[in-house]
Amino acid sequence: MMSTSEALAVQEVLQDSLSESSPKQRYHRLKVTAVIEETHDSKSVVFSIPEGAKEQFDYLPGQFLTLKVPYEGKQLTRCYSLASSPHVDAEHKVTIKRVDGGRISNWINDAVKAGDVIEVMAPAGLFHLTHKTPPGDIVLFGGGSGITPVFSILKSALETTDRKIKLVYANRDDQSVIFKEALKAIIAENIDRLEVVHVLDSVHGYLTQPLVGQLVERHLGGEYFICGPGPFMDTVESALLGLGEPKERIHTERFVSPPDPDQAEAAAEEAKAAAKGSTTTGFMVELDGEVHEIAYVKGDTLLQAMQKVDLDAPASCEEGMCGACMCMVESGEIQLALNEVLSETELEEGWTLACQCRPLSSDVKVKFPD
Repeated sequence: MMSTSEALAVQEVLQDSLSESSPKQRYHRLKVTAVIEETHDSKSVVFSIPEGAKEQFDYLPGQFLTLKVPYEGKQLTRCYSLASSPHVDAEHKVTIKRVDGGRISNWINDAVKAGDVIEVMAPAGLFHLTHKTPPGDIVLFGGGSGITPVFSILKSALETTDRKIKLVYANRDDQSVIFKEALKAIIAENIDRLEVVHVLDSVHGYLTQPLVGQLVERHLGGEYFICGPGPFMDTVESALLGLGEPKERIHTERFVSPPDPDQAEAAAEEAKAAAKGSTTTGFMVELDGEVHEIAYVKGDTLLQAMQKVDLDAPASCEEGMCGACMCMVESGEIQLALNEVLSETELEEGWTLACQCRPLSSDVKVKFPD
C-alpha cells in the first residue's frame, strides 16, 4: 500500500504535469467528480467530460479508459473498463480494485478524491456489445473486478435489446461482490429477462468447466462475454469451446499492467534492431472498407506510419497491452515487439498490434476489424 506522503507526491506531480496541453493531445485532462467506495478493496472514479471532448468520449458498452499517472519519475499507463453504460448512465465511471503491490490501483484507492485531475485517453477497446443483435441469449461471465465491462454490457443490453441475459459472477466471498446493491435493483426491475448466479470461492469453490456447462445448458447458441482473472477466463472459454460454441460468439477481455517506460523502450529498440534489414518503403492498410497505401520510414511502427499521414487507425495505450489496435496481417512478414494481449492462437491466426508491429517485407498488408 502506498504511504500518504507517496500518494501526495504523486498527486503533486500529476497536477504539475497537467499545466499545459497540446491541441492534438492523446490524453485529456478530466476532473474527478466523485469517488465511490464499492467494497472494502475497490472504488469507482467518476469523471466529468469537458464540452469540447464529449464527442471523443462517446463509447460502446464494455470499452475502457486509459489513465496516465506520473509515478516516481515515470509516466505509467493503466487501462480500466467503464462500469457505466452509455445508454443508461450520464457519467463516465471506472471501477478499480486494489491489487497487492499495484502501484496505480493502490494510489487510486488511497488518494484520489473529488476535484483531482487525471490524464485520460478517449474510450477504446474491441470487447463490447455491438449494434448487431444476433439471435440467442447473452451470457456474461465476470470474475472479481472483471465485472466492470460486463456490468456496462448488461445495462446496455437490457436497455437496447429484448434478449434474455444471464450473468455468472465469481468472487472470493460475499464482501468482495462489487455492485451488489445495484445488481439487486436491476434484477428486481428485469425479473423476466435477467438471471444472476453468484459463484463464491468460499462457498462453492472455484468455477469449473463442468459447472460452466451446467450454467449455460439452457443458453447454448448464445453470445458470451468473459472478463476476469486469467485462470477464470481460460476455464470458461475452454468449457464453451468444448461444448461446441463457435469462437466468434465468445468475446474475452484480458488486461495486464504494461511494462515501465524504460522496459518498453528497451523492447522497442530490440524490435528495431531485429527489423534493421528491412527495405520496405510502404505497406497497405484496409480500414473501414477502404484500402490505403502508406509510405514507410524504417524504424516506425505501422501505427506511427499511419499517424504521420493522419489515418485515424484505432489505438489507445500504444504500449502493446490493450488490444485496441489489433489488425490482421493478410500478407507479408512483420516484426512484433511488446505483446501483452494477443494469445498464441490469435498470433497463429495472423493478428498483430499496429502499435508494436514493423514490416519486414514489401508486400505487407493489414486489415483492421470492421
